[in-house]
Amino acid sequence: MSETTISEELRENVRSIVADVLEVEPAELTDNGSFGEDYDADSLLIIEMFARFERNLGIKIPQGDLVELDNLPAAYALVAQHSAQEQVSA
Repeated sequence: MSETTISEELRENVRSIVADVLEVEPAELTDNGSFGEDYDADSLLIIEMFARFERNLGIKIPQGDLVELDNLPAAYALVAQHSAQEQVSA
């Protein structure tokens, strides 16, 4: 996934959503941590993250992008990419 810029506010929103779904404190999340391996997220939790990104951030993410969501940098890039697409199509 290509590197896309993301505002600090959006970055904090993404971190908060991920932490809430994984039931950890936002400060416990690291950029290197794998959602599946380090935080025991199963596919249902990943889907829950997707749903919350869409609902809370007002973006649409294709389900095919689900496989890319395994850590915070991937989540930031995914949200940034689809946030930019929403702004272009608005």
